[in-house]
Amino acid sequence: MGRLTPAIKALLIAEVASFAFFLIAIPLRPVIIAHLALGPRLFAGEYWQLITSLFLHLDPNRFLYSLIGIWWAGSDVERAQGTRRMLALFFVGGILANLAFAAVSRHLLGDVMPFGGASFAVDALFVAFGRIYGRTMVNLFGVFAVQARYIALAFIGWDVVFALAAVNWPELAGIAAATVVGYFAAAPGGLEGLWDALKVRRLRRRYRVIDGGAGKPPKKYVN
Repeated sequence: MGRLTPAIKALLIAEVASFAFFLIAIPLRPVIIAHLALGPRLFAGEYWQLITSLFLHLDPNRFLYSLIGIWWAGSDVERAQGTRRMLALFFVGGILANLAFAAVSRHLLGDVMPFGGASFAVDALFVAFGRIYGRTMVNLFGVFAVQARYIALAFIGWDVVFALAAVNWPELAGIAAATVVGYFAAAPGGLEGLWDALKVRRLRRRYRVIDGGAGKPPKKYVN
């Protein structure tokens, strides 16, 4: 319980409350799925589904996975890079992954298949967790220690295996989008740092900057 910061508590409460309401509001389920889960109405103008679907789980397996990911990976990411970065990873990763899922689903199946849950957002958090802590040894429930990057690979690999087993290409697209967001957004400096590094590299090429130190420069350069 000591791991639960206010931001983590808020996310967990929102996920639990929405899932509990979905379970008990049986007569409202068709309306809830039609307008709040990711579905065919997304490209008809109901763009809020990209966000609301993060808090609407249609099955208990994704619900439990989301809770574990937010509590575990989200807490460690927040501890390392702050609440704002953790929430950005959760929402940006989830929204972009949902968009990738919907686009591939519509392209391959002709329409967006219903989907709900924060599993893509949690994938982004797990990738960020692996990127930040890397080779750091992490205790798994006090039983044995594993490098953080291997834990992240295990969770993402689990999702990929299940998606491949079901030949679920939209879900694979969502996992890929979440992985990209989690990897680059968790880098030192985040996306801004990555953008600055790309600008520096482009300027070095444009002005043909020669690295200092020992070694003979390429023939096309003249000192």
